[in-house]
Amino acid sequence: MTYELYLGYVEPVSGNGSASVDLIPRAHERAFREAFKVLLEDPEFLPDGGTLGFGLRHVYPFKDNIEHVYGLLKGSDAVVYWSARTLGFEPRLYMLYEWEPPGMDSVEGGLIECPIDFGDEVTSSPLDITKIIRREGGIVVCRDPDLYLNEHGAYDRPEKIEWVTPKTALNSQESRYLDAMGNEPGLGFAYGELCLVVRVGKSSERLAYPTSAQLKRVWEKEGEVMPTAFWSRMAGY
Repeated sequence: MTYELYLGYVEPVSGNGSASVDLIPRAHERAFREAFKVLLEDPEFLPDGGTLGFGLRHVYPFKDNIEHVYGLLKGSDAVVYWSARTLGFEPRLYMLYEWEPPGMDSVEGGLIECPIDFGDEVTSSPLDITKIIRREGGIVVCRDPDLYLNEHGAYDRPEKIEWVTPKTALNSQESRYLDAMGNEPGLGFAYGELCLVVRVGKSSERLAYPTSAQLKRVWEKEGEVMPTAFWSRMAGY
């Protein structure tokens, strides 16, 4: 028999809201926060800045949106979230849709702030799913920019995620789509996993990181093309 325990009532909050801080294990939070500070003070750690990904260790209820999950974070997930906020960063929850293009060594995908339903969209390549995520306001990501597919020059430079704790399937959601890669269209499935992302600035200016609002403005300006010098442009945004 399995139990999932939550507060009897929690107001939904945004990423900048507040949850019941009293529930956070303070000793663990202090230890993690101090270790994180030491790491950020190391000039060799992400010297040009970057994006840290944290796979969530607990299960959370959600369906069409994830905004309320900020108020439900518990255990180590809450520790990471509150520690990052205390240090001046903007931890954000995203659904990550990620895949490995057939015959390629790259792993790419997209981050989006709500679960996405691909519905009856017809795709002929993994890039089509990326375009759908981008069209819905998501951010293109990959694990290795040097292996990034960049088919037909659709995206210049995706955001790379450095995983501190591996992503998990504890909060996975399935979305189907029509796959037209073969002779006959078939049914395909994309899986989104809920994760926590923390963006940090370069070694001399850790708090000069791109905020979610700045990222959205850049995507709106650039259309479907990611700026090549992404982190340097964001630092002077």
